[in-house]
Amino acid sequence: MELNKTKRNIVLVILSMIAGIAYLAPLIRFSFYDQMIAALEITDVQLGTIAGAYGLFNVIGYLPSGILAEKFNTKKLLILSCVAMCLVTIWYSTFPGYTALIVIHALYGIFSVGTFWSPYLKAIRNLGSEEEQGRLFGISEGLRGISQTIVAFICLGAMGIFATQAAGFRVVLLINAVVFAILTALVIFLVPDFDKDKKAPQKAAAEKKESMWSAFGKSSTWLCIFVIMCGYTLWNTANGYMGTYCTRVLNISPELSSTLSIVRSYIIVFVAGITGGIIMDKFSYKGKGMFWVFLCSAIVVAAIFATSRIMALCVALTLVLAYLVNVLKSTYWSILGEAGVPLESTGIATGIISFIALTPDIFVAPIISQFLAYGEGLGNVELGFNMMLGWMFVWSILGILSGILLKRRGMKIKAQRMN
Repeated sequence: MELNKTKRNIVLVILSMIAGIAYLAPLIRFSFYDQMIAALEITDVQLGTIAGAYGLFNVIGYLPSGILAEKFNTKKLLILSCVAMCLVTIWYSTFPGYTALIVIHALYGIFSVGTFWSPYLKAIRNLGSEEEQGRLFGISEGLRGISQTIVAFICLGAMGIFATQAAGFRVVLLINAVVFAILTALVIFLVPDFDKDKKAPQKAAAEKKESMWSAFGKSSTWLCIFVIMCGYTLWNTANGYMGTYCTRVLNISPELSSTLSIVRSYIIVFVAGITGGIIMDKFSYKGKGMFWVFLCSAIVVAAIFATSRIMALCVALTLVLAYLVNVLKSTYWSILGEAGVPLESTGIATGIISFIALTPDIFVAPIISQFLAYGEGLGNVELGFNMMLGWMFVWSILGILSGILLKRRGMKIKAQRMN
């Protein structure tokens, strides 16, 4: 679908805002943990169970998300996701019982992933050519961070106005519901119907049926899984543990560590999204760009290990690593075309890829926690973190290999198109 530059930018902003806000309400405990406990009158264990319900439905939602993206209209799925998230959040704001809260977070998983994730990726991919994919996905990731930051600070300001935590928390939820309602209207009136130019229904249905059965066995799908899993594992580890590494190994103050975490979580995410996408599109092949980013990641991880006694330099290197892993996260979905995933198979392919490649959400924390527990058990906290750095170095090397394979695939596909 051809869109002029202004229209395309507007659509990109809308889609990115939805992608940002869709995960803000379900994960509101990250910003308002104590207020949530007090307002809902639940325990830490109960909150953990609620969070687990959301995580479970998140993971199992990736695969059906791909199927839905191929079987149903993309714009309608985006509208359904926004409307459902709005209604679920309004229900949430009534402070229902514990069982209802579990159901609410299960529904969040369904509508923030199952009906949204693959349609979102499919819509972004439809906004530009293969040469623009890095820029589009990178900018989208940056805009997601901005939208989350703006709404989060609005919620923070609203929370401070009210005398009780319960009243403030209810208003925070209602603000999120209003944002979903606004986004619904924007999708209806400003986002185009990406599927209106589809081929004849019977032919399209046959292609979809074939893609559903065959995408799982295609080498292009598994190549994407390889690249994305390497990048996401690095991001997941660095994002989750570099803050505590600075506190417990480099011995910086908790206040400075929190400041650095804000820089990593907001400023670097935005900068990496914008600049990373532009840089990635400068390479003749996405695989070549991935190769260099993974290589730089391996070098920086090794440098962090070697400079742990030089606090200022080591802290700076953790910020460099944060930039690199966010470049990977913001651009790895741009590799679909180079890997050989057809545009018409984007939905089902991204569902399968997400279902497998994003499993680091399940295994990274348990593995790293074992490393840290092992070091603490021996009375050497730094040993556990060094094991973590070794883990990241291995995944960086695997990422380098994935970049090489991706470049070779891209060269092969380009040669076939020229013949």
